[in-house]
Amino acid sequence: MNLRLTPPAMLSASIMLASLLILLGANSGSAEPNPEPAKGKSKKEGGNWTPPEFDETLPSSVTVMEGETATLPCVVTKLRGRSVSWIRQSDLHVISANQLIFTSDDRFKVRMENETSFELEVRTALTNDSGVYECQVNTRPKLSRPVTLTVQASGASIHGPAEVYIKTGSTLVLTCSAAIHANAITKVDWEHNDTKVTISGPRGGVSIHTEAGGREVREVTSRLSVVRAAPPDAGNYTCRPHAALPATTTVYIVDEQFPAAMHHESRAGAVVSPCSVLLLGAAFLAVR
Repeated sequence: MNLRLTPPAMLSASIMLASLLILLGANSGSAEPNPEPAKGKSKKEGGNWTPPEFDETLPSSVTVMEGETATLPCVVTKLRGRSVSWIRQSDLHVISANQLIFTSDDRFKVRMENETSFELEVRTALTNDSGVYECQVNTRPKLSRPVTLTVQASGASIHGPAEVYIKTGSTLVLTCSAAIHANAITKVDWEHNDTKVTISGPRGGVSIHTEAGGREVREVTSRLSVVRAAPPDAGNYTCRPHAALPATTTVYIVDEQFPAAMHHESRAGAVVSPCSVLLLGAAFLAVR
């Protein structure tokens, strides 16, 4: 069972933290003689008691998607009553000592499946949780094993080219998708030039359809349709899922009829600009 300090106990927390740092030997680099273990707790090898040992077969790096639970492994044998702590290397913050938690962030928890296992669990991991965490034993000098946590933010993508060209009067269709955690919110917002697009807005003729599928990692897909596209509909369109990074594309509304050879239908239902064709032709001639 985790024990967690509450804000009213800040003074006690400071005292306990100071005591913990002393136990961890934070201010001393001198070696400590290995104490004699209790009977039956350890084996004597060559006349000296062996120090605690980390299980080095466990992963030293963990990668999860944002919103998932990250589990950082640590198994230590031959402890002989010593405590095991987790330290965040970036700011040297003491997160835990055994199962005692030294942070008000309730996403952190230490799971002990047995007396040698000390897993640090970070629920609903965020990108700023990424970094190196040390599983540390309070010997002198200290023994520690680093575990690197990487939290990846999923990003949305709008199907088709980064620049969409569409003729006046046709229907603009943009499709956006993103991989999200199974428990994440599946809502997706669309913006036109930083203004939220709604189906009940004054422009009319707008529809948004969003759906999600999958289990552990779900894919959310949202489709924006704008009928009878006109020059005011040109500009930047941003797909903004609530559980992923946004994606943006630029839409141009054009009047001229493109020659058949220049037409290239995209998955967004748009056409490639004739300027792009001219640039490609110029580049081809330059190479020759």
